[in-house]
Amino acid sequence: MDAESEVRAVIDRLDHANLQMMDGDCTPWLELLSHRDDVAALGAYGGHVVGWDEVSARFARTAAGYGEGGAGGTTSRENIATWIGADVACVVDIEHHRTTLEEGAEPATFRYRTTHVLRREEDGWRVVLRHADPLVDFRGPGFAHVDAQSSGQRA
Repeated sequence: MDAESEVRAVIDRLDHANLQMMDGDCTPWLELLSHRDDVAALGAYGGHVVGWDEVSARFARTAAGYGEGGAGGTTSRENIATWIGADVACVVDIEHHRTTLEEGAEPATFRYRTTHVLRREEDGWRVVLRHADPLVDFRGPGFAHVDAQSSGQRA
């Protein structure tokens, strides 16, 4: 199988991993992620983590926050751009999710801008970076520079 086919197979597994995550199970994500010390995540809730121990713990904590929500949920991706090289690939998507965030609540719909960097490792292609944020809609410089404005600093 060539690099493009191998990467596309990993990309196809992202939707399943996200759906399981919303059901409280991060196992499919842990199987997609690199287990190396340079794996990184910039999660939709903010902050960043680096290294297998921190990244896997963040995915477990996020999955626990969704809890029972994924049953009957949906997830899909709208691809913005994909670049595939011999040993590195990058996928940029808008993810669409619908799930209940807590038992008995009405379903919520949310979207994330995501970037996944994949690297060919000894045992196949792995996600070495997941960046997700809820900033799908343009908000302008006032939003991005609010802290600088409130403290009197220039952005």
